[in-house]
Amino acid sequence: MHIPEANVRSPSYYIAQKQVQCARCGQRGRVVALALPPNHEMLVDGRWQTAGANAFLFYVADLPRAVSRRLIALSPGFGLARGEGQLDSYWANHCKHCHRIFSDDELHCEPGGFMPTQAEEAESIQLSHVRQGFSAIAAGYALDPEFFGLIKKG
Repeated sequence: MHIPEANVRSPSYYIAQKQVQCARCGQRGRVVALALPPNHEMLVDGRWQTAGANAFLFYVADLPRAVSRRLIALSPGFGLARGEGQLDSYWANHCKHCHRIFSDDELHCEPGGFMPTQAEEAESIQLSHVRQGFSAIAAGYALDPEFFGLIKKG
C-alpha cells in the first residue's frame, strides 16, 4: 500500500536485523531497521529526487501495514512509540525483556547499531531484500552509510 504523504519511496527495500544489548536490563535482543537500495526516491522541496546509493531510514512515522507486520513478526518488540521532536509517534524497537525503547539515535547514530564504524560491526548486521514496493514517512535518512557493502545479505 502507498502512503499518500510519503517522503521516501522505492520499488523494493531492505530489512536489517541485529542483536543488541539493552542498557537497562542487560539482556540481548533482536532489533530491526529499514534501508533502501540505490535508485530509491526522496521528496525534497516538493519534488521527487532519485538517490543513487543505499540509505537507512529512522524515526519512521508511517509505514504500509504489510511492512509493519513483517517487522513485528521478525522482532515482536517492534511497535509504535510516543514521538520525539516533530513526531507524534514513530516505529521503534523495544527490549523484549524490560520493554525499554531503543531510541533511533542510539541505533542509528551510535557505534554498535545500524551505522557501523568498522567492518566487524557491519558483519554483525543481517540484511534481507524485500522485492515489493515501499513508501514511508521518515524524519531520519542516512545516505550511503559507510561499510554498507559489508553487511551480510541473506
